[in-house]
Amino acid sequence: LICDNGCKTKSQDKPKKRSNKMKRGILIIASLLLVCSAFAFDTGSMLIGGQAGFSYTKMSSDEDASSDFYLFPQFGYFINPNTCIDGILKFELMGGETMDVTAIGIGAGARHFFNQLYVGVDLQYQTAEIDVNGLDRTESGLYGTLKTGYLYPLFQGVYVDSQIRYVMGLGDYGGDISGKNEMSAFNLLLGLQIELGR
Repeated sequence: LICDNGCKTKSQDKPKKRSNKMKRGILIIASLLLVCSAFAFDTGSMLIGGQAGFSYTKMSSDEDASSDFYLFPQFGYFINPNTCIDGILKFELMGGETMDVTAIGIGAGARHFFNQLYVGVDLQYQTAEIDVNGLDRTESGLYGTLKTGYLYPLFQGVYVDSQIRYVMGLGDYGGDISGKNEMSAFNLLLGLQIELGR
């Protein structure tokens, strides 16, 4: 309908407004897809590197806390553009008032990426040499990890890796120590990841 002065009624403006909103929505979705695809990893590509960090650890509810230094060399292989499987090594030096620990571990896990953000899990077997008040003993155990992190690109194929992880003991201790593995730790790690095969 047309008014006497030549103006259109409001009812004829609504389809145009809806059309503009739809166009904006499609543009936003397309932009998000473009951004995500710009950081996608290729199937068959690899991430090598690792993390290092400092953590606050409690071996059990009855023991005092200690400070730990961790080094985690890591190799990842992408089985699809969003998911990689990881091979992990662990080196740990822990010191407290009455105890020093040197530990080595090996494990496997997986990470799933949402653009540069990822979440993951891993399982590790660890052996440790422990000095408590001058007395040496050995310890072994199984540990599960939940982790999340973010890759900050430095330049093409090179990323700074910031990670938060929670580690928990599984099953019973082996070696010279017996009993349930109640260890838990919260780690903040920083590292470097290099992508190969892009």
